[in-house]
Amino acid sequence: MSTDGLHTTTTEPARGVVHERHVPWAGPRLVGVVLLALGVASLVATTAIHSAELGWSLEGPRMAPLIGSVALIVLSLLYLLRTVWRPDVDLARFAANEAEATHWPTPGALLAALVGYALLLGTLGYALATTVFVWLVSWLLGSRSPGRDAIVAVALGVGVGYAFSRWLGVRLPAGPWGI
Repeated sequence: MSTDGLHTTTTEPARGVVHERHVPWAGPRLVGVVLLALGVASLVATTAIHSAELGWSLEGPRMAPLIGSVALIVLSLLYLLRTVWRPDVDLARFAANEAEATHWPTPGALLAALVGYALLLGTLGYALATTVFVWLVSWLLGSRSPGRDAIVAVALGVGVGYAFSRWLGVRLPAGPWGI
């Protein structure tokens, strides 16, 4: 077996037949570009977070999104570099095999749930929107315990909302009940 980073060549010794399998890099590179774009968009959005108490200081509600955005940018750049410089053929082969085995309606439904969550966040408020989102995503990912999922979803929605608003000073959308 030999490889040049883009193609893998194997020879069957018994027959002397040479098979060349193309290693697809478009999918991993597209994922890297999308992650990089998300990191840049997150960094730009982070600058729009205003803290009434701290002005434009890095402390406060901007710190976590800033760290996450910079980490996403750096890691996606390293990932993209890795697909070009000394490409990881095993990674590309693994990604191709995973793409073939993926049940694509599930990631599509998760993406639709995420978009719906973002759209309903202002109307329903953080606690209720997060509760519905977590419960729905649990079901989409195969959980068969709706009662347990509802308890976890309520705890996450209300608990995280309370922690952000009371302890971190991040004002989340309140929703119809003011929580």
